[in-house]
Amino acid sequence: MLLLTGLDILDGMVARRYNKVTAFGGLLDSTMDRVSNFLVISAFAFAHLVSWSIVAPLLLFSFLTSYIRAQGGVRSKNDPANFASGVGLIEHTERTVWIFITVLLFAVLQQTTIWGFSIIQISFLMLTLLSIYTVIQRMLYAYKKLN
Repeated sequence: MLLLTGLDILDGMVARRYNKVTAFGGLLDSTMDRVSNFLVISAFAFAHLVSWSIVAPLLLFSFLTSYIRAQGGVRSKNDPANFASGVGLIEHTERTVWIFITVLLFAVLQQTTIWGFSIIQISFLMLTLLSIYTVIQRMLYAYKKLN
């Protein structure tokens, strides 16, 4: 997971360095970010480490975070490519780092539970709440910018 995130950052840097940035490259990068989000987050449910009832809302609000940015950009007259960039607590990079730290904590504290919830379950619930907050922040931003 960390390697893929590093490669994701690296490909953008290389494209900018060699002036190979294209609209399709940006679309492909965003699409692969969504695919990696789905694969990484759903893997915890497939491995029975977190229930689907926790994973599904996290996936929904993860996707809504990027969807609001993309749709706001389509509707924006000023700098649509960067619409809502940096708006909200949890974007793709923060979510990826959060999940990586969660894996490290789980590796150390596998048997630890709080109120019957594992470290991963608690972390995913917290990440879902922060993602909901991010969606609200982006919707409010879009409301202000698009009205």
